[in-house]
Amino acid sequence: MDGAAEQSVNSMKKHILTIFMAAVLLFASASCSVDVNNNRVIETDELRIHFIDVGQADCILIELPTDEQILIDAGNRDDSQVIINYLDQLRIDDIEYFVLTHPHEDHIGSAPAVLDYYDVERVYMPDVSQDSQIYRDTISAVENGESELIKAKEGTSIIDSEDISFYVLAPNSMWYSETNEYSLVTRLTYKDTSFLFTGDAESVSETEIINSGNDIDSDLLKVGHHGGSTSTSQNFLNEVSPEYAVISAGKDNPYGHPSDKVLKRLNNSGAQIFRTDQIGSITAISDGNNIKIGKSKISESSSIANIKYIGNTNSMKFHYPGCSSVKDMKEKNKIFFKIRDKAIKQGFIPCSICNP
Repeated sequence: MDGAAEQSVNSMKKHILTIFMAAVLLFASASCSVDVNNNRVIETDELRIHFIDVGQADCILIELPTDEQILIDAGNRDDSQVIINYLDQLRIDDIEYFVLTHPHEDHIGSAPAVLDYYDVERVYMPDVSQDSQIYRDTISAVENGESELIKAKEGTSIIDSEDISFYVLAPNSMWYSETNEYSLVTRLTYKDTSFLFTGDAESVSETEIINSGNDIDSDLLKVGHHGGSTSTSQNFLNEVSPEYAVISAGKDNPYGHPSDKVLKRLNNSGAQIFRTDQIGSITAISDGNNIKIGKSKISESSSIANIKYIGNTNSMKFHYPGCSSVKDMKEKNKIFFKIRDKAIKQGFIPCSICNP
């Protein structure tokens, strides 16, 4: 190759390299990141809400564009494997905001397991207790961990930033005859999109929310009390005026949820209804202007492949997931750990068979 040709080839290589580097810089400056383990591009300007199918119970994970996580409720006690597996598939390591709407078992059942398995920064609960073992276990898990417990009520601000706000609309009173009415009702806004999460709040609380004068008009409504007839009153629905309504309920549940009356109200309001008892887990994605919603692509399998250790709260021993003792363990006695020292710290001793 003569000198002129060689110089031309070198010039072309430099030109191609310049274009490549410019493309890399442009990609890096865009609002996205790469999840190397999952080999996918994550749009960091998107907000994702997962209504996890936990049967006749509630569990909602919110992935914020700030790479922070909100978990609202934690299903029944037997749902811990499903919840942990779902979150692990999303590579969730910690939870910044854990909202437990009220102390009924179908909302806090797996809270102790979540608190033991993940690093949780703050736990928000209403100022009401429950004479039940699961409530005592939940409070114990909070106290034994490093989470800050906040007794929330109307006016409590959880997040207040330029693009995101997350705040509490209820409860508005100190005393109710029904525990459901103590439910923490929260509203999340991301730019021009809004979401209302109601726990099991019923008509008394709904009326108080309307009378408070707070803005409750929302694009998406998580329907109260699994679609039960004592929630989602017509006046409340008129004020919320949702485009989408999500109902978390168990298939063929004994309560007849969701109520035909509520479904009729929602249909008449023009809201598009999505139900976990019909399609499984549901994901809503917002770019700040528009919302996309449909069946979740995350597996709902209760696989324990990502769980390192399983403790037995009855024997106070912990095991590897493949240990023969785990097969005979009752679901209600299971507790999960990612870190061995956490199990030891909570008084569990290693199994003598699998020697974890």
